[in-house]
Formats: sequence, C-alpha cells, structure tokens
Amino acid sequence: MILLYRFIRVGGFKRIYLKQILLIIAIVIFFVGDAVQSLLAKRQESIFVNLQQAQERALEMEKSLMEAQQKFKNASNEVLEIGVQADESIQKQEKQYQNQIATDLQRLQEMTATTIYYQQQKIQKQISQKILDLAIQKVDQKFQKGLNPKVQKSVNKLSINLLRNL
Repeated sequence: MILLYRFIRVGGFKRIYLKQILLIIAIVIFFVGDAVQSLLAKRQESIFVNLQQAQERALEMEKSLMEAQQKFKNASNEVLEIGVQADESIQKQEKQYQNQIATDLQRLQEMTATTIYYQQQKIQKQISQKILDLAIQKVDQKFQKGLNPKVQKSVNKLSINLLRNL
C-alpha cells in the first residue's frame, strides 16, 4: 500500500501507468478470479472427499480391528476351553486307568485264589487216589492170604463208604 501511494505522488504519467496496472489486475482478478475460485472450490471439494474417504477407511479399519480383536478373544477362549477339556480328559483317563488297574488286580487275586483252590483240590484227589490205591492193594493182599467172611464183609463196607465220601 505504501508503494502504491508513492506511485500516485510521483506524477501523472505514473498515475496512468498505475491505473493501467490496477485495471489489468482488476481484469485478471475478474476473469481469472472465478477460475481460481473454481479451482479452489474444486480443490476444497476434493480435500473434503479425501477426508470423507479417509474417515470411511478409518472406520472400516477400526471395524476390522474390532472384528480381529473379537476373533482373537474367541480364539483365546477356545484355547482355554480346549485346555480345560484336555485336563478333564486326562483326569478322566487317569481315573479309568486306576479303575482298570484295580479291576485287573482284583481279577488277578481272584484267579490266584481260584488256581490255588483247584490245585488243592487236585492234590487232595491225588492223595485220595493214592490212599485208595494203597487200600486196594492191601485188600488184594489180604484176599490173596485169604480172609474170613466177617473181615471180607467189613472191608467191602468200608470201601463202599470211602468211595461214597469222595
């Protein structure tokens, strides 16, 4: 503004020159001003569109982040649940093994007792058979020596009673 004032004071020629410059500036502003304003308005609109797109992308990214966090939380919960189920399964399996071992041990004890009982029965039968064999042998020896009828009768009764008791 100070420069403009100095030009005005300098003289008429310079005044005309100054008026021409001001007229050119006014014409340029009149014709180019609308174009510049239009360019500025377009640029402003472009900036607003870019800002809206950036906000939409930010919202989408925030939504994606929330979804990812939710998926991570769900996955973490599933991992914890699987861990709990695995622990429960292991404990259940251990109980089953303990029960199976107890059952097997009881069955082994029963089989051992049964085997011992049958072995005792077998030995008793063998002993009884030996006793019978010896008794029959003695009876045969007595028969060969000759027995009286009274002794013969008592031997027969005794043998029949022994056979019945088996």
